[in-house]
Amino acid sequence: MNLKLTTITIAFALSISIYGQTTPRLGPGRKYTSIERLKKERLQAVHNDRARLARERKAVSLATGYNDYRAVLHAHAQDATHTGGSRPELLDGAKRAGVQIVMLSDHVRPERDFINDSWRGLREGVLFIPGAEDRGFLSFPMNSIKALAPSSREEYIGVVRRDGGNIFLCHVEERTDWPTNQLDGLEIYNHHSDVKNEAAFQLWLQGSLTDPVRLPELVAALAEYPEEVIGAQQDYLSDIIAKWDRDAQHHRLTGVAANDCHHNQVFTVTAIDENTVEVGYITSKPTTTRITADKVPGVAALVRGKKPGELIARLDFDPYERSLRYVSTHILAHELTEASIRDALRNGHAYVAHDWLCDSTGFAFVALAGGKVKAIMGDEIKVGGALKLSAATPVKCTLKLIRNGEELQTLAAKRLDFEVKTPGVYRIEAWLELDGEKRPWIYSNPIYVR
Repeated sequence: MNLKLTTITIAFALSISIYGQTTPRLGPGRKYTSIERLKKERLQAVHNDRARLARERKAVSLATGYNDYRAVLHAHAQDATHTGGSRPELLDGAKRAGVQIVMLSDHVRPERDFINDSWRGLREGVLFIPGAEDRGFLSFPMNSIKALAPSSREEYIGVVRRDGGNIFLCHVEERTDWPTNQLDGLEIYNHHSDVKNEAAFQLWLQGSLTDPVRLPELVAALAEYPEEVIGAQQDYLSDIIAKWDRDAQHHRLTGVAANDCHHNQVFTVTAIDENTVEVGYITSKPTTTRITADKVPGVAALVRGKKPGELIARLDFDPYERSLRYVSTHILAHELTEASIRDALRNGHAYVAHDWLCDSTGFAFVALAGGKVKAIMGDEIKVGGALKLSAATPVKCTLKLIRNGEELQTLAAKRLDFEVKTPGVYRIEAWLELDGEKRPWIYSNPIYVR
């Protein structure tokens, strides 16, 4: 959900007036608003389609020659006052979600060293790589840079990349004009970026916390359809994808996903007296607001029959397991070591997938010549001969072949083959249909045909 609200002081009644009057612009593939997606019949329909896809899923026969490791590159734990989760909790969530790599992105605090005071190496089968969300980047230097004071953006990038460090542009919606030619890549999907423009939904959610009808419905929905609830706001981030396509025509640029998870989207509603509730937004430093029945009439019904201090509802939207399963960066590497993972990311041997829709593991996008794999995602290859691009997915979907940002071919299938005659930057998108909506599922990194 990742609303990142820092307070709950917006008038709750305002959401009632906005809900029903504001019609958000729907993104590609969407039929329903995020509010409509939370209706029980919508959640049930998506749940049923997810179950169907899981049953239909089969191993991909097209091999890349690499292991497919599920990774998360943007994760926070005990690194700031607004982060509610701990590193042991993050580790447990990663194991439950099948995530094998966690690249931490600490919020920088001067008293801490985000490299030396963090986790590094294998822990119970999960590889941790320390890093930071800093100066507009996801920064993963090889060694501590705490004592250094780079004076410019370019100098900072150089410091991070020294000796093999990795750096990615983050929250791209805020930085669409920033150059990327000195970076390893950028976030092509960020969960927080996705929900920033959902003002109507956020106000509706706040209003629901004091609505005697909507609150129990929301509690029940979260209990019965947790994955569908957190995925209700999923969109295709067209502006960010367009920047990636533009910049990748000039230099290789790895697209990665950002869960931006903190485990801090936890809301509570508590009875105070016969006319008052306290709404809590839980982070490591809880924020609370008291709402009275004279301001929001629904409060009276919520507290009826409740004792002072009694918990009316608790909504935990983003436990780590759920956040980590929502979207992943799949890294293609020969071994689960820091050096191998860093190298794979630098070379674009990766793809992004909304695994909550369907497990994408095994997806392949390769260049073939003479029936043999000559290049995988992120690689460069020369045009000529009988060069063919091939993509394969675990379930039937809508496959889109994109060249230099333009859709070249669309096919409803599990496999796409294309004879290459023209140089360009080629990538694949795979879309799934759930509840009558097309949802983006997989974004390959490009194969650069020169």
